[in-house]
Amino acid sequence: MSKPKITTITLGCRFNSFESEMMKIVTSQSSDPDNIVIINTCAVTQEAERQSKQAARKAIRENPDSKIVVTGCAAKTAQNYFENLDGVFKVVQNEEKVTVDMSQISASPLHLFDGRARALLQIQNGCDHFCTYCIVPFTRGRSKSLHPDIVLKQVDYFLHHGFKEIVLSGIDIASYGKDIIEDRSHDLATLIEAILERTHLAGTRIRLSSIDPAAVDQNLLNLFSDEARIMPYFHFSIQSGSDEALRAMRRRHSRDEVIGICENIRRRRDGVVFGGDLIAGFPVETESMFEESLRLIDDAGLSLIHVFPYSARNGTVSAQMINLPGNVVRSRAERLQGKAQAAKRVLLQSMIGLTTSGIIEKIDGSDWIGKTDSYVPFRVHGGNFRPGEVVHNLRITGISDSASELTCIPDLQ
Repeated sequence: MSKPKITTITLGCRFNSFESEMMKIVTSQSSDPDNIVIINTCAVTQEAERQSKQAARKAIRENPDSKIVVTGCAAKTAQNYFENLDGVFKVVQNEEKVTVDMSQISASPLHLFDGRARALLQIQNGCDHFCTYCIVPFTRGRSKSLHPDIVLKQVDYFLHHGFKEIVLSGIDIASYGKDIIEDRSHDLATLIEAILERTHLAGTRIRLSSIDPAAVDQNLLNLFSDEARIMPYFHFSIQSGSDEALRAMRRRHSRDEVIGICENIRRRRDGVVFGGDLIAGFPVETESMFEESLRLIDDAGLSLIHVFPYSARNGTVSAQMINLPGNVVRSRAERLQGKAQAAKRVLLQSMIGLTTSGIIEKIDGSDWIGKTDSYVPFRVHGGNFRPGEVVHNLRITGISDSASELTCIPDLQ
């Protein structure tokens, strides 16, 4: 009898990608003889939830002989919908999923993330902050850290299997360690230092997922500025450039603090790139507040920006506020996206003529696609590379017409 096929469909964040890999491993070790399709959903916005429902319906149509399992954040916010959707075998909540994942991390004998350029390492899940717009604490629960001993065992696993770059991932990685009762000395900076020490001989690169700027203390600033093996791209969950809007969102940082963090690191480290998440059209946002978000892109020197039109989520505080008209939200999102695209183009143009290094992600015809150390997409024509390979001495010759990626050639000198 042939081995059952396990397929994962992942929506949403990088964190979901990690969990999908873990669920694939756990499911493949079960004795279930049937093919299984796991849909790992997202609910960060109404659009994400809509796409999750659409993915489930499509999976049911295209896999009539498979068991369809729905999990992730939309499995919580739209639980009744999925439980009553004809063709769904089971709905698995995040708390069930995470319990299985964490018990498998240090023990799995299988090849984790085969075919991926980077290893994703979940160090934390959940969030304690309850920002007024955010559904995640309700779908993920309170912050839970993976014990550092298990984190380091997983790092050893990645080293053994030849990964050159490890991405530290979580919902709120800056809160890492605060829930580890037996030793209050654990925090993100301490964990990063332990990983750097563990991977010193291998020269493994460390990349960080999104960071809450309110949690960037002097220890983290020093690491971000001075440690060459921490990749020089930092993505902050900013959300607004207006202090008044940030207070209404219940964010814990100010506009000036974001600017100060970026200036501090930029003074001490060449070639660093900053990105961030920004919400357009939050309920209290006036035109002048919105313009502060536009200006923040220049004032902080942000280059790689994710723009989110505000989306009210039932159960959050902001869902009880008076929403802005839909056309205003859409217009501001388009203006903010236009500013973000212009900032990215400026960054890419400034890199023409430089020599860079990066990691190869995949092949596209006769071209190789990857990202620089500062997480800028690039394309190299020809060459003999492989996914996951760190390449040096790439000479940047131009940018694509859409300003979406750099064009590079190997510098053989």
